[in-house]
Amino acid sequence: MRQLYKSIFQSIKNRILLIFFGCVVIPSIIFIGIFIHSYSNYILESTISEQRNVLREINKSINQYFTGYKDTSMNIYYNSSIISYLNGADYQTKSDYIGTFLSGIVNSEKYIAAAVMQVGDNMYQAGYQYLELEDWLEKARPEILSRKGRVVWFPTEQFKCSYGQKPYQFVMARAVNSPEETIGVLLFFVSADLFGDCFNNPAFQKKDTVFYLISDDGQVVAGSKEESVASTIDTPLFRQVLDTGEGNFVYEDKESREKSIVVCEKSDVSGWTLMTVTGEKEAYSQLHTIWRMAGIIGCLYMGFMLLAYYILSVYVFRPVKRLGKGMKSVSAGEFRHIEEEKEGKGQDEISHVIHRYNEMVDQIGRLMEEIRREEEAKNTERLKVLSMQISPHFVYNTLNTIKWMAAANRQENICRMIESLIKMMVSVTYHTNEEVTVREELELLECYVYIQKMRFMNFEVEIEVPEELLDLKVNKLVLQPFVENCILYAFKDKEELGIIRIGAEKTQNALEIRVEDNGCGFEPDKIKPSSIDNSRNDHVGIGNVSERIRLNYGEDYGVHIESSLGAGTTVYIRLPLLK
Repeated sequence: MRQLYKSIFQSIKNRILLIFFGCVVIPSIIFIGIFIHSYSNYILESTISEQRNVLREINKSINQYFTGYKDTSMNIYYNSSIISYLNGADYQTKSDYIGTFLSGIVNSEKYIAAAVMQVGDNMYQAGYQYLELEDWLEKARPEILSRKGRVVWFPTEQFKCSYGQKPYQFVMARAVNSPEETIGVLLFFVSADLFGDCFNNPAFQKKDTVFYLISDDGQVVAGSKEESVASTIDTPLFRQVLDTGEGNFVYEDKESREKSIVVCEKSDVSGWTLMTVTGEKEAYSQLHTIWRMAGIIGCLYMGFMLLAYYILSVYVFRPVKRLGKGMKSVSAGEFRHIEEEKEGKGQDEISHVIHRYNEMVDQIGRLMEEIRREEEAKNTERLKVLSMQISPHFVYNTLNTIKWMAAANRQENICRMIESLIKMMVSVTYHTNEEVTVREELELLECYVYIQKMRFMNFEVEIEVPEELLDLKVNKLVLQPFVENCILYAFKDKEELGIIRIGAEKTQNALEIRVEDNGCGFEPDKIKPSSIDNSRNDHVGIGNVSERIRLNYGEDYGVHIESSLGAGTTVYIRLPLLK
């Protein structure tokens, strides 16, 4: 857990992103969530309130019609001619006044399609002529009579009339009473078009809103779905509406899992329930728009975060990363510049830090160069002091005289030996360049080998260096100390001929020279170039070579020795590629 914490919070980039995410994105998400939740409640309450207000207005309009029909039906008791007929006991004789009265009602009321009154055995009818009126009246009579003169409302039905007409009508009925008993019934057949005109409200024109007017037994009196009118619907939704009476609730269909907002209002006149069912999707359509806007805002947030990440990467993270790499390279001994921004850019604090860093690297490089030059000067002075101990010119002339004397006496070996010695002394004393080509170094080595062969005759030297490497530069006398050790120690007490092989190759942008012998070998821990004691004369040459390479070219270059007892020794000298 601690490692995970470090990996996340150690990076400045991750810290900035987490701060932005925690201080901007998360609060925005919480705010949008709270806003959408509050707005959802507001939509639900406003939808219920709107539907309830509409239902009350429609219910009020329907009740006005129904109350008017009730009052109209009571006019039979205010008509003196009809009252005298009803109070009389002779109902076998037909009354001319009742037929005229019913015709007047049908003609004066817009939605009353027919009026029927039965007194005794006489049936009075105005408006539509119904083919199955007797059968319908037979079924409805018990309920009408049980109300004892109070109005009974029968839900919408499709009646069969003369001339093939099949109108949808509902019925208002009440019993007709004389002072002594119930003597008949009065029926008003009202067209269902009345509901169509009452429901002509913009609130019912919504795509996902349906409305119903249902009776107490679940029969649809009127509705936006014409195919359901005059049918009895027994569903959990209708049962819950009838149980609720007045109020509202959210209904969820168990099969489709869709939710609906239901508002219902019960009529005090007819006892029927007016209800609206609004799909939640339709009600929350504005909320869906807000969701889409929230999605767009979220995408914009992501776009802004990516843009901010890019800007921070270009102007903050990358420069800081380059600065970190530069410091790491300095700690590794490589003094390299950090690339600065182009002209016209990079005027911020990080660019100034990078500029100061480059100045610091230059200054450190200059100081190190000065130290190296001072060391070179000191070494040169040491060589001068040694050279001043004897006159190299005098020695050179003397050796040259001996050479000519040996040549005059036909002593070829002595002549060549002195000539080799002269070349080596000239290279050391007169040629003060620290670096020579590989070709020149091999020529000096051949001179040294020839001199040693006059003393030791138990070895041979094989040189295999590619032609393209002969012009590369190396330190002067870099090979001689290792060949000398081979001659003096590797072949000591060795009966067979010793072989010294010298090779060179390019490896990983470096020149690697290999000095290999088949001598007796030794334990590598006894001689390490980095820990050689220069106070010992037998190892001073190896120590000098290793130290010269390190001082001149750095820690990546130097000498590596591999050896084992009885298996020979291999020396690897790693140098930079210098032309």
